[in-house]
Amino acid sequence: MASLEDLSPEEQARILKLRLERAERAQLDAEVALEGRMRELDRANTELSQRESELAKKLDVESRKLLAAQSTAQMATIYGEKGKPFTASEGAGVLLGLPDHEEGTLEKLIAAIHPLDKDRILRVGVEFFTTLKSGIDHEFEHRIIRLDDGSTRWLRWVIRRETGVDDRPSAVFGTVRDITRSRANERAVRALQLRAERRVAELNKLSQQLAEEQAKTAEALTARTQFLSEMAHAIRTPLNSLTGGLELVADELAGKSQDFEVVRDAADQLAEIASKLIEQADTGEFQAIDVQLDPVSERSNEIGHPPPAPKVLLAEDTESNRYVIERLLNSIGCEATTVTNGVEAVEAARAASFDVILMDVMMPIMDGEQATQAIRAMTGPASRTPIIGVTAHSLQAERERLLSAGMTACLSKPIRREELETAIKTAMIGREAVLPLAARFDHELFQRAFFDLPKAYRDRMRDAAKKDISDYGEEVLRAAKSKDNEALSRAAHSLKGVSLNVGAVGIVEELSRYRETLAKDPGFSSASLRREIASSLLAFDDLYGALVSEN
Repeated sequence: MASLEDLSPEEQARILKLRLERAERAQLDAEVALEGRMRELDRANTELSQRESELAKKLDVESRKLLAAQSTAQMATIYGEKGKPFTASEGAGVLLGLPDHEEGTLEKLIAAIHPLDKDRILRVGVEFFTTLKSGIDHEFEHRIIRLDDGSTRWLRWVIRRETGVDDRPSAVFGTVRDITRSRANERAVRALQLRAERRVAELNKLSQQLAEEQAKTAEALTARTQFLSEMAHAIRTPLNSLTGGLELVADELAGKSQDFEVVRDAADQLAEIASKLIEQADTGEFQAIDVQLDPVSERSNEIGHPPPAPKVLLAEDTESNRYVIERLLNSIGCEATTVTNGVEAVEAARAASFDVILMDVMMPIMDGEQATQAIRAMTGPASRTPIIGVTAHSLQAERERLLSAGMTACLSKPIRREELETAIKTAMIGREAVLPLAARFDHELFQRAFFDLPKAYRDRMRDAAKKDISDYGEEVLRAAKSKDNEALSRAAHSLKGVSLNVGAVGIVEELSRYRETLAKDPGFSSASLRREIASSLLAFDDLYGALVSEN
């Protein structure tokens, strides 16, 4: 290629002109690009300045929030680097009680430390910088005396020491907080806990003492009940022989000998006094005894309706009582078989059929309660034989226990012919009533009374209903006999309620008829009501087994 010098001047001028034009265009393009870049840099710088301003404002807001939070929490932060003084947040001045806007420094903080804590804190401070491990938080507590009011406050420090690495210097940073109130609260809570622990200990001690006293009371009550039972048995057993013997000769001597009438009245008074003494001993309330004898009732002939010569098993260990009761049974038309203890009674009930069992409660080898339970546990008709308990103890608690054990009724010694005759008559009628549908029940109501309950409670409900019917029935008859209209009304209301609950409509109807007739004729017989109550009670278990247990 030829050099520029080899060309003609005109050609050289043309080429140089072209080069100049290209250079000018390149310069112009560069200037345009540079101007655009400068505009971009200016815009970026403006945006950066704006962001810096916004961040500064935001940082200022957050700093004020942090300082406000520290003030609210009564705390401050500290920071220090190696070779530089420590700095603290505004909260330090508040903690120390400095005037507003006066900076809280480490020196002022050290000066405010309580004299009793200063040596310890200075020693701990030396350990913090020399021996305590770095990189973890350490906690310290001490008191200060505020500079404004001289009050004592508690501070808690959480402080950490970081070892310097490369170009980063070692530093110390942490927080300090006023814990005076929380410390007081902790002490108050602890005091309450200690007081509560003492109260609990006292209550436990009192509960233990109460349990011990209850055990002693229960033991004393058991001993008293046992004593009363034994004393009642000791008093009423010979008394039963006396009154029973008088009953046997009453027909022959009544009206013929004034001496006999005096003796019989004296025996009646003695029996009534013994009963009241035993009853008052059970309640612990002794009152003057006013003895009023009722006229001797005319013997009933209503026992002639059952089959002739009812078979009665008599279990009695005392020979004189056994003789008297056997004679009384014979005098009212019963055929008596006698045994002397509970074991013999169970064996006799298993070996032969009896219409009624007359069971003394206190007997050797096996007592009457145990014998009753053994008979009720048998299979077949023997288990349903009516059992009349004979007890020297007329207390309600013993009566309830005997009925719960399976006895049909209870007689208290001394036994009178009228009471014995009525009890056997009721039992005989009730024994016939165990046949299906003999007792009048509404089967739907009967089932509903039990099906509304969980199965686990049905047996308990059955026993409670039987007991209530028996107890309220006796209260009705007793109130009617004593002509206590108020007591009769209460007892009748209770008997009607429990009877309706289990569907015993026969009792409700007989009770209503009995009360209506009794209001017109005070001497009206209670035989129909007794018969319905007895038949309902004796039919109860069979009805329960057929309608409830098997469903």
